[in-house]
Amino acid sequence: MAEKFSGENPFKFSVLAAFIFVLALIAACIPAAQAVEAGAPIPPEQFGDDYYKVYGRPNITLALEQDRVYQGEDASLFLTLTNLGRITSFQVNEEPAANKREEILAAQKEQELEKLRTVAQDVSVLLSAENDSAIDIKRRVAYPGSIREGQTSARLEFPIDVYKNTPPGSYRLIAVVNFTYQRDVAVKGDEDHPESPDVFYWYDSISQTIPLILTVERRSGAEFAVTSVSPQALAAGTEDNVVKIRIKNVGYDTAKDLVARLRPESGIYVSVDESPIKSLPPGQEAELVYKMDVSKDAVPGKNYQLRVVFEFSDSKRDDLADWENAYIMVEPVSAGRSWAALFIIIIALAGALLVVAKKKGKI
Repeated sequence: MAEKFSGENPFKFSVLAAFIFVLALIAACIPAAQAVEAGAPIPPEQFGDDYYKVYGRPNITLALEQDRVYQGEDASLFLTLTNLGRITSFQVNEEPAANKREEILAAQKEQELEKLRTVAQDVSVLLSAENDSAIDIKRRVAYPGSIREGQTSARLEFPIDVYKNTPPGSYRLIAVVNFTYQRDVAVKGDEDHPESPDVFYWYDSISQTIPLILTVERRSGAEFAVTSVSPQALAAGTEDNVVKIRIKNVGYDTAKDLVARLRPESGIYVSVDESPIKSLPPGQEAELVYKMDVSKDAVPGKNYQLRVVFEFSDSKRDDLADWENAYIMVEPVSAGRSWAALFIIIIALAGALLVVAKKKGKI
């Protein structure tokens, strides 16, 4: 048995050795594969032995021009971006040969291009509100272009709508700034064309998340609420209806020289559209009186919106404005009214026929 084993041993050993070698090779490749999956950059060959290595990168800061807005306001936020990036270190990898003009020119060009490392290119800004039920950002993205080291961008406008029922307070906005930058550059001299060396660029991308705080305020300490509407319904096709709307000052300041104008939805028309009030202290109510007509084409059963627009002053500011909504229903024309209208038409026709008969001498 010993001789038999000895005869087969070289072949079996070679197969086993090859198998072990393959396993070792796979094991050695695993870290490299993991590095690729993790996003570790693998520089192209040209960047391994270029003339210079420069360290540093763009660093974008953001400023909010006006950080206070009012409830119920259509406004714009203006942002500016500043690039505070800088070169942190400079390393010489290889000196150009003194007797080779193409290398000297290539090294000079590389040194010049390396200075662009801190330029933020293709910059974009995405602005969002953590609480989008309080603040609506109507245009979320802006593109300021490229921003050089030490440079500030132009003002970027983001129109917003602050809802009327947004509670006063501080709200967090998130600005995501994305850009690319020149991670490295390598220049290879060309002996045949020294003035036109080969240039290789290596770009990388960066995303910065910058939080901002926006404060929402009430424009006035006086605040109004509609407490009742009388009557609650009007008939279609009626005129000169007197409608009374009661309001209450639910704020903490007195409204002075208050003028309440009515702006109804189409289908209802106001002949007397304002109701002035000299003063309305906190906690007190007042009655607004309007006269209005209802179109005969108004939709029966529909609640029509009556917007009450307030113009007033308080203890701190003049020329203030606010609004609240009231609602009134349009009733269908009742059967009794329809019969009454028909009866009136019949009487009118009978009277007309009577007049015609008298003229002809038949009566």
